Amino acid sequence: MKIRTKKITYTALFVAIISVISQISIPMPSMVPITLQTLVIALCGYLMGWKIGLCATAVYVLLGAVGAPVFSSFQGGLSVIIGHGGGFIVGFLPLVIFCGIGKKRAVSLSLGCLGVLICHFLGVLWYMGLTANPFIASFALVSLPYIFKDFIFCIIAYFISEKLKSRIDL
Repeated sequence: MKIRTKKITYTALFVAIISVISQISIPMPSMVPITLQTLVIALCGYLMGWKIGLCATAVYVLLGAVGAPVFSSFQGGLSVIIGHGGGFIVGFLPLVIFCGIGKKRAVSLSLGCLGVLICHFLGVLWYMGLTANPFIASFALVSLPYIFKDFIFCIIAYFISEKLKSRIDL
């Protein structure tokens, strides 16, 4: 298979995986659900690198923006992106970049965790802007319940990617 075809195929595969995994969600009172998206977005970056990972994640976000029901709970449209969890959706873009730029284990894991922090920071700021809640209250509501899980997911994604890299030809 040509390299270009392979990259397009893996990009489409990850768009599909992110879209399916997004449907596994637990609704929360903050209107920001618990999902497995962070795990798959981080895996996408670690496994495919920042360029292809960013492309797959951006296609996922754009599909959702135009109305495809790829966001959690089969939602789609700009209203989801400008809604309470939209900052996290936008934050997936720097998350996948940071997960994809490291080469050595310690650097990759550190950059991945930095990507999680940036994703959460954007999510909190977005929520804060929509609700006029102060930063600490917004953080406690939409980030604190999830951030530890997302750090763990980021680390798990790294180790999964290491196993997969030895089995598939990227």
